[in-house]
Amino acid sequence: MGGQRNPARAAQVRVLSSLARQHGLETLNDAAARAKVEKLSGDLLNLQLSDEERQQVVEATTAFQATYPDVQPQVVQNPVDNKVWKFSAVQLTYNCSQGEWTSHEEDVLRRLFNRFVGFLIGLSEALHALGTSATMERASPRQVHMHAYLHLGKSFHRRGREALDVFSFEGVKPHLTPNTASGKSYMGAVRYGHFYVVVNKIGTIFNYTDFGPFKAYGVEGWWLDNLLKSGKLTRETYLHLAARVTVGFQKRLADCRAAERYLQEESLRAEVSAQQHALEPAMLPMKVYPQVEDFIQLHDGQANFRRPILAIVGGTRLGKSVLAGDVLRRIGERLNLPDFLEITVEDSEQMDLAEFDRRIHSGVILDGVGDAVFLKRHRETLQGRPKVVKGAKSATNVYAYSFSFCARAVVATFDLSARNLTLLETDHWLSNRENVILLELNEPVYSTAQIGAGPFPVDEGDATPAASRPPKRRWLGSPARNVLTVKSRARSYGYDCAAGAGPNEGEDETTTNCKSLGRFDEDGPPRLTRASLQE
Repeated sequence: MGGQRNPARAAQVRVLSSLARQHGLETLNDAAARAKVEKLSGDLLNLQLSDEERQQVVEATTAFQATYPDVQPQVVQNPVDNKVWKFSAVQLTYNCSQGEWTSHEEDVLRRLFNRFVGFLIGLSEALHALGTSATMERASPRQVHMHAYLHLGKSFHRRGREALDVFSFEGVKPHLTPNTASGKSYMGAVRYGHFYVVVNKIGTIFNYTDFGPFKAYGVEGWWLDNLLKSGKLTRETYLHLAARVTVGFQKRLADCRAAERYLQEESLRAEVSAQQHALEPAMLPMKVYPQVEDFIQLHDGQANFRRPILAIVGGTRLGKSVLAGDVLRRIGERLNLPDFLEITVEDSEQMDLAEFDRRIHSGVILDGVGDAVFLKRHRETLQGRPKVVKGAKSATNVYAYSFSFCARAVVATFDLSARNLTLLETDHWLSNRENVILLELNEPVYSTAQIGAGPFPVDEGDATPAASRPPKRRWLGSPARNVLTVKSRARSYGYDCAAGAGPNEGEDETTTNCKSLGRFDEDGPPRLTRASLQE
């Protein structure tokens, strides 16, 4: 086949591997060598299989051999009678899919295991075993299987299939894995063989040994590492044993804690993602705000000395955070970046930006900022100057990290309870719209809404055509879908709400709404007042 995978051949290997997995044997890769596949077939036929399973093995092996054009299909033969068995240590695996082996009652399984241990003790005496270990494990939801490990004072050396009858337990013939090590490595392999059988692996029900770890032999840390990596141990069992080993425990403990922390975060992200997908049917289009459109146009991927911050101010349940996410998603589409970072600020004076990654994030949302002075305090960082900034600085800078917001967007949201909101209109830096673009909301940010439904109920307003933005844009937290539309009443802060008309001419509803939120002077845009915020 010129090194290419044969689909028909791979399918038969998967059948054999599935049966091997059910009976505690090692599985094979779909592209495993022919000799390995045929050996696995022989090992399966040596087990106590049902007639149906045995037929599956024969048919799969015959079909596998038929995929080789230079060899005629052959009927699978059991091992030849003159095979020589010689070993000084061996692992035995017993599988059965009938009777007590399929029970889920502890008392039934305990009686079965006790008989098994009694059988092994008698076998050990007959074979002059120096050490015996046994375990019962839940092989699958349907049945259990049992392992045993024996190392002998005198080598076992017999010929033919009948030679293995001595290992049969209540009519169940085991799969044998002899210890092939020799010389100095022999006893190391023996110790690991006993340990592998008797350690409390995932699925272990009972175990027994007269050659116990930490007594008859020392336990190596790398044994634990290999069993953990192969999915045989839980992290709790791994750490318990590693603590008894002691050497290298601190590193193993740190590794496990780091892994647990990461997996918890991964699980959290997966759950949040699932919740987001579940809410997608309830998402509605965003309204169009001139401040937002201008802010987005400033992020075109071109170099710039600095860029303004978008500050969104409004009462609760108006969709400030959702609008901020919509803005950064649109900027991400322009910059070909798939994600953004959202951090909750509230009353904190510091920004935790250790997770900000310029390679994937189009910007950051500073959600729920508790004080407008926060923007001014961090202005050199947030304006996106092309420079490297240090985060988490300290006397030693052990946990310091570098970041930069150059060519990236910063959006901050403020609730009406935030302190010093009036500074957004009065402070020389915060009131400069080249530093902070201000958008104040007095109604939900969605262009359509159902009255009294969803997380953001709104009052009925005049119907307007759909926004000029793509009508299918919907984000999380939107109220339930309906056809009723409500006209946007976005404030203008530095933008002409009346599309060019002055405050005393060409007034429309939008201009009137701008005036209702603050004091609209003749010489400029409305100014934010504490009274207007309380309204």
